[in-house]
Amino acid sequence: MSIFLDANILLEVLLPGRKNVALAERYLTDKAVVSPLTAHLYAYFGSKEGFSIGELIQNLANLRYTDLGPNEINWAIINCQDNDFEDALQVACAITSGAKEFITFDKKLSKNYQKYIKIKTLP
Repeated sequence: MSIFLDANILLEVLLPGRKNVALAERYLTDKAVVSPLTAHLYAYFGSKEGFSIGELIQNLANLRYTDLGPNEINWAIINCQDNDFEDALQVACAITSGAKEFITFDKKLSKNYQKYIKIKTLP
């Protein structure tokens, strides 16, 4: 079983000036998985910060990914909370991949989706 990292965990490590980098880095292990949506967000925000796409892709190549297809999209459509489809889609990817825990900095996501999967909210 794996742990699922919300996009904000990777972005905390990537984006300059973030205060919880060391905490987020602790979860970047071989047991961690992310969604393809997270890969997109990582590349998008990383390029906005001036990182080369080559460097970003090299980092992304070292990660493990969930599926993101009709099953995940349908789950998110049915279970979307507070009009935040991106959160619903991330949770869907975690659940359908069999992740045992969802790691995030997002307290609202945690509150909205804790009934579906174990969520650890980092400070």
